[in-house]
Amino acid sequence: MLALNVDKSVVDAFALVNQGFMETIENINSQNQSVYSNFNNAAQENPEKVGALNHTVLKIKERTDSLYNYITHLKEMIVQKADGPGGRVDSIVNSEDLNYAEEIMMTKNNGTLLKKALEEYRTFLLSNVDTSQTSLIASISNSLDTSNPPGKEGKTPTWESNKFQGYPLIAVVTLMSKLQSDIRNTESDVISYYYTKIDASSFKFNNLKAQVIPKSSYVLQGDVYEAKVIISAIDTTAVPEILVNGNKLPIIPGENAGLYKVTANAEGTFNWKGVINYKTPSGQIVPYRFEQEYQVAKPSMTVSPTRMNILYLGLPNPISVSVPGISSRDIQVTMKNGRIDRAADGFLAYPEKITEKAYITVSATVDKVVKQMGTVEFRVKKVPNPIATVAGKNEGLITKNELMVEQGVFADIPDFDFDMKFKVLSFVVSTSKGGFMVDKATTGAKFTQEQRDLFNGLTRGSRLYIDNIVAKGDDGLTRNLSAISFKIN
Repeated sequence: MLALNVDKSVVDAFALVNQGFMETIENINSQNQSVYSNFNNAAQENPEKVGALNHTVLKIKERTDSLYNYITHLKEMIVQKADGPGGRVDSIVNSEDLNYAEEIMMTKNNGTLLKKALEEYRTFLLSNVDTSQTSLIASISNSLDTSNPPGKEGKTPTWESNKFQGYPLIAVVTLMSKLQSDIRNTESDVISYYYTKIDASSFKFNNLKAQVIPKSSYVLQGDVYEAKVIISAIDTTAVPEILVNGNKLPIIPGENAGLYKVTANAEGTFNWKGVINYKTPSGQIVPYRFEQEYQVAKPSMTVSPTRMNILYLGLPNPISVSVPGISSRDIQVTMKNGRIDRAADGFLAYPEKITEKAYITVSATVDKVVKQMGTVEFRVKKVPNPIATVAGKNEGLITKNELMVEQGVFADIPDFDFDMKFKVLSFVVSTSKGGFMVDKATTGAKFTQEQRDLFNGLTRGSRLYIDNIVAKGDDGLTRNLSAISFKIN
C-alpha cells in the first residue's frame, strides 16, 4: 500500500466527528432505556396485555446490545493493534495509520463477518415488524444497508472495502461509530413502534412532554435537515396535530410523529419551533410547545503542504479557517508577529517581521465556552524581487524597431500567486558609441528622448545595457533589480 501523510486537521476533524457520534449514541441509548423501563412498568401493571410485547422488545435489546458490543470489540482490536495492549479507543495515538485497520477488517476477514452480523440483525428486526409498516421497514433497510457500492472506472468495490480499505485508522473507527449510531437509532425506531401497540388507556401517565428527535443537528449545505417531532406516552388512537410556523406537519403512519423537512440552502445556525396539540381522554386539547436548532456548514476539506506555510511581508495574505461542526461566527483567530483581520470570505494575515515566525491560533465557542482548537506556524518571507523587462524580454536579441516602439522598463514577478504591482523608479541606459560607453539615466519608468536617441544610433550587432534599475512594490520596499542585456538584431 502506498504510504501517505494524512493532514493533522483531517485527523482532528475525524476525531471530532467520532466524539459527536459517541455523544449522540449516549443520548439515544438514554431514550431507549426510558422506553424499556416504561415497557417493564407496563408489563408489571398489565402482564396480560403487555407481557408478550415486553418479551419481544427484550429480545430486540439483547440482539442490539450484542451487535453493538461486537463492533466495540472490533474497534478495540484495531486500536490495540496500532497502539499496543493498553490502547484506548477514546485516546488513539496512531490515528493516521493506514495499515492496521485494513489488516484487522480485510486481511483477517472481520469486515465480512461484521457484514454478515449486520444482515442477520436486519433480518431479525424486519421479521418482527408488521408488513404494513412500510416507512419503518424502509428506514431499517436503509440504515442497515450492506449492499456493495456502485462500480466506478471498471472497479467493483465491496461493502467491506468501501468501509475499511485505504483509510486512516481514525476514519475507520469513526465509520464504525456511525454504524453503532445507526444501530441504536434503528433500535429506537423499532421499540417505539412496539410501544405504540400498548393500549394507553390502561395506564396513567404523569409526564407528558414534546420531544424532537433530529436525524442529525449538523448538516452540510445542500443536504436536507430532517427531524421527528413526537409527544411521549401518547394514546395511539389519538393522532396529534403538530404545527411548525403555523403549518401542519404530515404524520408518519404508525408512529403518530410529525416529519419536519427543510432544505439547507445557507450556512449558519437555524432555530425552529412549534406546538403539539394533544387530545386527552376527556377530550380536552392540551398544547405542548417545543423549540429546536440545527447547524448548516459548507462541505469542506483541507489539504495543507507541511513545508510551505509561508506569509509574505507587506501583503494581505488570505487565510481560510474552519472548524468542523462550528459556525464561522463562533470562530476566533489571533496572530503572533502580526495582525489578522476578518474578511468577507475568510481572514487576512499581515506579518510584521521576517526575522521571526508567525503563529496563528484558532479558538471556537462550543456550548458557550471558548476552547482553543490549535496553533499553526508560518514562515515570514520578503516578496521576491521582480524581473525587469523591455518588450517582455530581459536579455537576448532585440530589433531596433522593437526598442523604438516601447514606452519604458517594466517589472513583475512571473507566476506569483499574489496581485503584486511594482513601479520602476529609475534606470540607466548604456551603449558603446565611438569606442566609448555612453550612459543616459532617468527617473521613472519611461524612456527619455536622450535614451531614444541612443536607440536610434544602434546598428546590427550593437550591445545595449539597462542597469541600476530601482523599483518599488506594493509592500513598500525598494529593490535593486538585475540588469537587462540586449544584442541588436
